[in-house]
Amino acid sequence: MARPKKAPAELKDDQLKLRLTAAEHAAISRTAGALGLTTTEFVRRRALGYRLPPPSTDQQALASLAAALIPIGNNLNQLTRAANAGRLLPQSIEELATRITALLDGFYGPGDDEGRPQL
Repeated sequence: MARPKKAPAELKDDQLKLRLTAAEHAAISRTAGALGLTTTEFVRRRALGYRLPPPSTDQQALASLAAALIPIGNNLNQLTRAANAGRLLPQSIEELATRITALLDGFYGPGDDEGRPQL
């Protein structure tokens, strides 16, 4: 089955010509690439005030942080269940808290924990 035709108001058939220096074009292309957008889509979104996606490096950092936190969360869940069952907590709870703090410091940068939830 073919894709339904767009309404005439939804067609993107008007063009806007724009003159740029080579440096301006390179800067726009670099920024668009960092956001995972084509140059045209980037310029359209900026000009019309549409939301831009976060830079792909931020997405990669968030994905790696999430991947690192999954096994830690599993360990924390097991320790919480053990504590609720009345069993003694192993000494690894402090190691776990240290690992979580190290991951958060790696993501947010070292420093005090002001503005971040306390572990």
